[in-house]
Amino acid sequence: MNLLQIFFIVSWLIILALAVDIAKKEKFNALHFLVFISVWLWLLLFTFYPNILQFVWGVFWIPRWADVLVYTSIIFLIYFVLLLLSKIEQGNEDITKIVREIAILKNKLNKNEKNK
Repeated sequence: MNLLQIFFIVSWLIILALAVDIAKKEKFNALHFLVFISVWLWLLLFTFYPNILQFVWGVFWIPRWADVLVYTSIIFLIYFVLLLLSKIEQGNEDITKIVREIAILKNKLNKNEKNK
């Protein structure tokens, strides 16, 4: 077993632990499930068949496996940053809706008190 296979096994275990943790919190949607399962399967495939990486490196003209890992890590980091930004925007929209509803209810309450 070489260093690359050890790295894949450790990464595989970390992703499995994250997937189980997210599933326990019941915050697992279909897209997250597909991303985790696909990464998990690719790591499992690369762990037991490291020669497939030679083919992947040749397709993308990348000379070293470390470069492939860096590039894929950057892609996943960008994905998760965009996912977090969309969740923040959704939270801001929800807060705006709640504040508007509270303002409308307060306005109606003030009008009802003035009419009495």
